[in-house]
Amino acid sequence: MPRIWTGVTALLMGCGEDPATPSEDPIESGPYVVLDPVGHLNRAAITLVNRRPTEAELDAVVADPASIDTIVESYIRDPRFLDTVGDLTAEMFLFRYDTFLVLPALGELTGYDQQTIYQSFVDEPIMLVRHIVDHDLPYSEIVTAQYMLTNEVVAKMYGLEFDPAGEPWQISAWSDDRPKAGILSSAQMWRRWESDGSNFHRGRANIVSSRLLCEDFDSRDVYVPGGIDIADEFEVANAVMVEPSCVACHQSLDGLAAYFWGYKQLIHRNAVGDAINSGCEWDWSAGQVPEYGPNNMPEHFCYPLKQYVVDEEAGWERWALRPPSFYGVPAEDMQEVGELISGDPRFSSCIPRQVFAYFNQVDVMDVPSADTVSLQATFETSNFNFREVAKAVVLSDAFRAIGPAVAEADDGVGGLRSMRPEQLGDLVEDLTGYRWKANTDLPVVEGTRAPFAKCADKDLKYGPECWGDVDLLENDLFGLRSMMGGTDHLNITHPTHTMTPTKALAVERLVEDAAGYAIDTDFAVANAASRRLMRITGPTDVDEAIVRDQLAYLHKRVLGVPTASDDPDVDRSYELFELALATRGGDVAAAWKVTLSVLLQDPRMMYF
Repeated sequence: MPRIWTGVTALLMGCGEDPATPSEDPIESGPYVVLDPVGHLNRAAITLVNRRPTEAELDAVVADPASIDTIVESYIRDPRFLDTVGDLTAEMFLFRYDTFLVLPALGELTGYDQQTIYQSFVDEPIMLVRHIVDHDLPYSEIVTAQYMLTNEVVAKMYGLEFDPAGEPWQISAWSDDRPKAGILSSAQMWRRWESDGSNFHRGRANIVSSRLLCEDFDSRDVYVPGGIDIADEFEVANAVMVEPSCVACHQSLDGLAAYFWGYKQLIHRNAVGDAINSGCEWDWSAGQVPEYGPNNMPEHFCYPLKQYVVDEEAGWERWALRPPSFYGVPAEDMQEVGELISGDPRFSSCIPRQVFAYFNQVDVMDVPSADTVSLQATFETSNFNFREVAKAVVLSDAFRAIGPAVAEADDGVGGLRSMRPEQLGDLVEDLTGYRWKANTDLPVVEGTRAPFAKCADKDLKYGPECWGDVDLLENDLFGLRSMMGGTDHLNITHPTHTMTPTKALAVERLVEDAAGYAIDTDFAVANAASRRLMRITGPTDVDEAIVRDQLAYLHKRVLGVPTASDDPDVDRSYELFELALATRGGDVAAAWKVTLSVLLQDPRMMYF
C-alpha cells in the first residue's frame, strides 16, 4: 500500500502547469523553441556527466547565463565525462551483452568471477576510446592506433604483456600477427560481431561502414532475382559476383569483408570450455578429427586464445569472392583500411552525427544537415578532438530545443530527453549515495530453494558461474537495464526514450530504496553541513519554516530548479510532507522518506 501511495502521489505532484517542461520561460532561437538557461544547464549536466548541476553552477547561470560555456568546458574535463564516452561507445557498437554466455573461468582464468571476466573483455575496446578522448588525441586513432589497452584478465585471455604492479588498465599491444588498427583489431569487437555460417564476414564489414562512415548496407533495398537458390552457398557466392542487382552492394561490401578472414568466425563459451577440458588437443583415441580446418584447432580455443590466424587471411579465395579493397581502393590489410577511414570525409561527418544522435536521442540518419556540416567543420579544425564536438553539440540550439518555432518546420530534434538507465543510476547515486545492486549468488532463505548451484558447484563442466554484486541498472542477465528503456545490445538494439510501465515500476522501487538510504544515512550524521541532502532540518524538526527551507533546498538539489520556500511547488511538497507525517504516526524520518521518494519520481527526474 505505501508503494502504491507514493507512486500515485508522484504523479499528482507532477500535475501542475506542465511540470514535465524543464523551462519556465521558453525562448525562441533560430528554428527552435529552446530551454531557458537553467533548463539548458540541467540538460548539459545530465548528458555529459550524469549528475545535476551543483548549487554553485546553478547560481552562476542564474546570475550570468553566458557562464554555461565555462561550466560545459569543466564538464568535458570531468572524469565522469569519460563514463559518458564509454556509454556512447558501448551503445554505438553494442558491446555490452551480458545475456550472452560469458567465457568460462577455467585454465588461466580460474578464480575470476563472471562479472570480472565479462566486464574485462567488454571494456577492452571501450577503454581504448576512453584513453584517446582522455588524452585529447585525434579521435581518428580509434581506427589507426598501433596499441590497445588491457587489464589482467584480458592479458591472460589473449597472452598480452601486462605489469601486475601497474595500473588496472595499461597500454599494450596484440601479441599475434593481426594488423594493428585500433578498435578494428579489437578482440572484443570481432567476438561481439560474429560471422556465422556463410555470412563471409559481411556483417562485420557492415558494422565498420555503418558505425564509422554512416553507410549502412542494411538500409539498402534487397532484390533477389528468381532462379537463384539462396540455400546454395556456392550459387549465392557466384550471384553476388555476376548478378547486377547483387553487384551494386557486394562490390563494396565483399571487398571490405575480405579483410576479416584471418579472424575466427566465433569464439563461444562452450568451445573454450571443451578445448580446455580436453587438454587443448584432439582426442585421437576416440577417432575425433578436425572438422573445421586449421583455423579451428582446439589449442586455439584455450587461454591464451588464438583469435587471428595469418594462414586464413586469403579465405575469400576459396569461395571466389572479391579481393580485399576499401570501396574500390586497394589496401593491403586492416591497418591500411584504418588509415583510409581516418581520412575519409564520411568518417569526419559520421562521428559528430553519432555524438549528436546520442546526446539528442534521435536516429543518426535524422541529424539535421546544417548541424552535420557545422559539427564536421568543428571536428576537422580541432584535429578530430572528441571533446570539442561534444561541447559544440551541447551548446547548440538543437540541443537546447524543446520544440520547433514553427510547427511546419519540425525536424524531430526538439522535445524532452529521457533518462537513460546508466544516467539515472549515476544521478541517484550522486544525490543519495545509493547504488542499486544485488548479489545473485546468495541463496534465498534456507528451505525455499537451493543456493545458486552454478556458483556453488566448483566442478561444473565450464567452471563456476559466480557474478557477485550486480548493478541492476547496468545489467540485463540479472538486472533491469532493458526494462528501464536501455538495450541488451544483442536482442534489444535500440533504446526506448519514453516512459513505459516496466520503467515506471522499476524507477519506483529504485527511488524508494534510495530515499530510505539517504534519509537514514543523513540523519545518522550529527553535523548537518556534512550531509548530502538533509542540510537544513533534523530528524525531529517539524517547524514549518524549517521544513519549507529544506524542501526548497531539495527542489534545487534534486530537481535542479532554484526555488523559494513559498513557491507553489514547495506548497505542494509541504502538503505531502504533512500528510506523510500524519499517516506515519509523527515519524519525521519516515515522512521525509516518502517526500524524497516522490521528488525522485518527479517528471523532471525522468525527463530533462
